[in-house]
Amino acid sequence: MGEPTREERHQSIWAALRGTVCSVCLDRKDDGSCGLSGGPTCGLEAHLPRLLEVVETVHSSRMDERVEAIRQRVCVVCEHDAQGVCRLRNDGACALDAYLPLVVEAIEEAQRTLKERPA
Repeated sequence: MGEPTREERHQSIWAALRGTVCSVCLDRKDDGSCGLSGGPTCGLEAHLPRLLEVVETVHSSRMDERVEAIRQRVCVVCEHDAQGVCRLRNDGACALDAYLPLVVEAIEEAQRTLKERPA
């Protein structure tokens, strides 16, 4: 089977995020679909590649270090962030900010699962 492709890896991690984070997200509709359809794009989906980069490179048990890295590498390219001020984050409407501990946990677990996958 070999190493997963980049696309397979992203799909696996996105599935883990949907199962862990989206299942408890306040923007989730009663039918389980995303309530952000037609509104702002979910930060998890929009910034997944950069988010993965942060989780893979910031090895710390301290969440504040991860938050700082997210703000420096992800938030700065987000359309909702204006020079370090994010209306969505300030209103508690940024899923990435609101659920960051769950996000990190889901990504790390998905990465462990991918590594343990038979070759």
